[in-house]
Amino acid sequence: MKKSLLFTLMLLMVASLTWAAGTKEASTEGPVVLTAYMQIDPANDQYAGHNAVMAAFAEKYPNIKLDIEYASGEAFHQKFQSMAASKKIPDLFTCYGGARTAYVTETGLTLDLTPYLDDSFKSQFASATWLPQGSAGALYMIPPSFAVCHTVYANTAILKKLGLEYPKTFEELLAQVPVIRKAGYYPMSMGNKDPWVVNSWLLGTFIERFGGREWLLKAAKGEASFTEAPFVKSLEIIKSMSDNGLFSPGVNQMSNTEADQEFYQQKSVYLIDAAWRTSAMDSQLPAEQRDAIEMRVFPALPGEIVHNTSSAVASEGFGIAKAVEKDKAKLEAALTFIKFYNGAEGAAIRAQYGEVPSYNLDLSKTKLDIMQGKFVTFSATYPMGYVFDSIMDGEGVTLLNTDLQAMMMGNGNPSDIASKYEAWVAQNDSNRD
Repeated sequence: MKKSLLFTLMLLMVASLTWAAGTKEASTEGPVVLTAYMQIDPANDQYAGHNAVMAAFAEKYPNIKLDIEYASGEAFHQKFQSMAASKKIPDLFTCYGGARTAYVTETGLTLDLTPYLDDSFKSQFASATWLPQGSAGALYMIPPSFAVCHTVYANTAILKKLGLEYPKTFEELLAQVPVIRKAGYYPMSMGNKDPWVVNSWLLGTFIERFGGREWLLKAAKGEASFTEAPFVKSLEIIKSMSDNGLFSPGVNQMSNTEADQEFYQQKSVYLIDAAWRTSAMDSQLPAEQRDAIEMRVFPALPGEIVHNTSSAVASEGFGIAKAVEKDKAKLEAALTFIKFYNGAEGAAIRAQYGEVPSYNLDLSKTKLDIMQGKFVTFSATYPMGYVFDSIMDGEGVTLLNTDLQAMMMGNGNPSDIASKYEAWVAQNDSNRD
């Protein structure tokens, strides 16, 4: 009840879109106001940890005000691209360490945080937190966590009811399809409506399975080609999944939320999604149902050379506009915010709501919900490869995903799609410069 009441109060605070916070230094000069644009839906249970951190920050620093605009999904990026084109961006904003927000991080609009993060602060985080971001090796943001983008959620209660077990191979998975469908269930839910899902949830993992972890980096740079076997075979697996009726109907018209609900309502046996979906499961599903959900990786693919892998990328974090550097008070306030959000205090709060932070917390001292505990175990069990759209430019990935959606509906073949994508990359992708 206490957590529910706290969450309700925090949502009321979020609705104002303005958070009071500040530093002692700013108290004599009045509040420092920072504009912010965040890819977050504060009304979604998934972001309860974010809301809690914002409330704690507001209480500790009552003289900085964050004037926040929230958006999510493609709507966030469309508007942010327009802001970047006009060179008028907020003081704080959600950005990625890879190509996803290159329109703001690779265009001189984002502050390189490297000079402002000392070794003492950095030593408190997982070492992978500080991998270079962007083409020049800058640090544009501190990733609050690592986004694990490939998980197969399995409803073991349904599997047991049907006399099935989690498949060891892709062939065994396909063999389950008629059994599952005859029993009145869909085999696998995946919301592929937005033009990024299939590459984020599946493609990167498949490429690593067939080519090894470094192959994608070589293909990005032109040292290998996307017309080669690791990429083409990956597309063939996706096509086979669709051709063999593995996905539920309307997979390309279904949003992530709709796919999740299909699985939550136990209409499907498997769900392809990211590992962070566990926080929503903990808040929305009864304990008995959560106990029956296993987190696994995709079964072995025919001819794979790497086994039992998932994929992950440093999660999106908060960048600071380069222009803020000219205003000492704003810069200090912005740095105070991102260090609080990602550091010991913010990480401890977010961990209570299902997140596994990049900050080195002792999670054994934190009470974990059922699915959060499974997330921690999953992250420690499976090796992580690259997420496809964390390496390749967003425009080309969007075009590729459109072709993949068409292929899944029976239009197009893997070899032609691979050739088309390689031609685009060779002419346009920033990795080939």
